Amino acid sequence: MAKRKKKEEEGGGATWLITFSDMMTLLLTFFVLLVSMAIPDSRRKLIVLTSVSGQFGEGHGNLNPATQKDTKRVVDPGPMEMDTDDLSPLKDLLWEDDKEDLNFQENKYVQVFSISEDVLFQPGTTQLSRRGVVLLNRILPWVMRIKHPLLLAGHTSALRDEAGVDYEVSFTRDEELSPTWNLSFMRVMSVYSYLKSRGIDTEHMMVEAFGNYHPRWSDNTPKGRKKNRRVDIVLDKRNMEWINKLEELTREAPEKQKQFDFKDFKFDLSVREGGDKVSATDGSTPSGV
Repeated sequence: MAKRKKKEEEGGGATWLITFSDMMTLLLTFFVLLVSMAIPDSRRKLIVLTSVSGQFGEGHGNLNPATQKDTKRVVDPGPMEMDTDDLSPLKDLLWEDDKEDLNFQENKYVQVFSISEDVLFQPGTTQLSRRGVVLLNRILPWVMRIKHPLLLAGHTSALRDEAGVDYEVSFTRDEELSPTWNLSFMRVMSVYSYLKSRGIDTEHMMVEAFGNYHPRWSDNTPKGRKKNRRVDIVLDKRNMEWINKLEELTREAPEKQKQFDFKDFKFDLSVREGGDKVSATDGSTPSGV
């Protein structure tokens, strides 16, 4: 009996392992909960992972991200896409503009590509600079693809800013045109003449000069006045749908068609003897024309 009792006492000696395993399981669960609730720190993760991998012979241990140089990947802008018939590809040029000399704005219908006077013209003149010629040559392929006429708009800042130290206060109005309007006209005409010389049809370009009367930025700051001295290339896409529709109707119309329908008006396009007046189908001049 004594031997059997001794064996039973020896058999119960390993029960502490069960308690230890339960305690370790609870601790592991507790730490897992802490980790899941903590905010992950990528820097600490990187240190831990690289240190562990280094101890096992893979990679270099004890990597400290603070000692690593910040290497940024510089990706050169790719070629501008040629699958559009608007000014959208010109937005790629803004990546190369570190002085904010270019600007692109658009909404659903209108696109405006603005070029600063500092880029286009030689200092103190309205003659194109070498940099301006290079820029116009770059945008030329996309301008030639657009079917709809473009508006070339010239702008200036205030006369005092444009004249600089040569500005003189004058209380007389001997000139018929505002000096700023004349300056904006000369600037935009330089761009117009160059694009015309490069083969753009004059029917696809319209010119307007606004002087300093349509500032896009505030004239109260030097930066704003600098941006206001510009030439805008404006594309109004609201009329493109009508142009495309008219071209489609022209292609589909029979050669002998002499009548044109527009908003419930029927126009007789035939030229009658003794006059060239366009009349309605009943012979009277259509109202609203």
